[in-house]
Amino acid sequence: MLFIVLLVAVWVGLGYVIFDFIKKEEIQIESPVSKIKQELAGGVNKKDTAFEGEVINVLLVGTDTSAGRRNRGQGGFNTDTMILVSVDPTTNKVLLTSVPRDLWINGNKLNALYTVYGEETLVDAFEKVTGQTVHGVIRADFDHFMWIVDAFGGVPVNVQRAFTDYNFPNTTDSGPITVTFTQGIETMGGQRALTFARSRKGTNGEGSDLMRAKRQHLILHGMLSAISQPESIFWPMNVDKFYKTVTAPSKMHTTLSLADAKYLWDFYKDRDEYTVESFVVDGTYVYHPGMYPQSSYHAWVFIAREPGFANLHIDIKNKLNNTFTGEQLIIQGETPTEEVVEGTASENY
Repeated sequence: MLFIVLLVAVWVGLGYVIFDFIKKEEIQIESPVSKIKQELAGGVNKKDTAFEGEVINVLLVGTDTSAGRRNRGQGGFNTDTMILVSVDPTTNKVLLTSVPRDLWINGNKLNALYTVYGEETLVDAFEKVTGQTVHGVIRADFDHFMWIVDAFGGVPVNVQRAFTDYNFPNTTDSGPITVTFTQGIETMGGQRALTFARSRKGTNGEGSDLMRAKRQHLILHGMLSAISQPESIFWPMNVDKFYKTVTAPSKMHTTLSLADAKYLWDFYKDRDEYTVESFVVDGTYVYHPGMYPQSSYHAWVFIAREPGFANLHIDIKNKLNNTFTGEQLIIQGETPTEEVVEGTASENY
């Protein structure tokens, strides 16, 4: 699911360090984001990275596969976890946006685009849905996710409300098991965190794709502190070594370069300057029309309420600008809970 350090670095944002650097050096610029040419601490300029414009966007893709599933005959995979991490350094705002996996776009369900058509088609779909330019992709499967969580020494997760899932698949997908989570802070190892991220049939309002998307955001937030735990095998951080380790052939895939990673990591120390908001695209923007006929097969899908996701584009911009007037879900400190529209009827985990 995650190339974590790059994600964390994106989370912490760019604005505070840039503004502080400019102030100390008395640099005169037109735009504090787009005009910076000076080298930062890591020796990498923004102009030499993949990041363009004032908002930085990285798409996190989690696949529903593992070595065990492939050994048992699984061929392709679905991208059931897709989170766009957006950072506006001018407003110190980070937005984690999840889109329903059963959204119909680009001729298929969103979670099937990667396997059927390739990475570029999924990126194109996310740009159409969110109105944001995607600068990089990070892809990982179940094994990668568990490995990185364990490498951090576990991740503290603020479980917002207790629930039990009586139908969670066991590790061999041969039958259901019962899993329970209790409200409060829990330091989760890799297997436990994966269960928390995947469960979609829980009690107490947690039984939907949309609710599990919010739980995935909570895990990401916990990783912000986990990376620098004494138990983390990567701490103190060596970006070159970390990048080579996590992008090894048996590990994660990313379109981000080592220069991108170095540029982003420079801002980790200023993570507390940023507000992190969880945003799950729900029935406000999409609806379920029944078994959708506009395909070669009849599928349970969501489609946009407005052509081109016009209102969603506006709301995402307003959230990043801190001008959104509706309800927001901030995931720093205690997180308020809220009900969301029920997810899809798809049975696969």
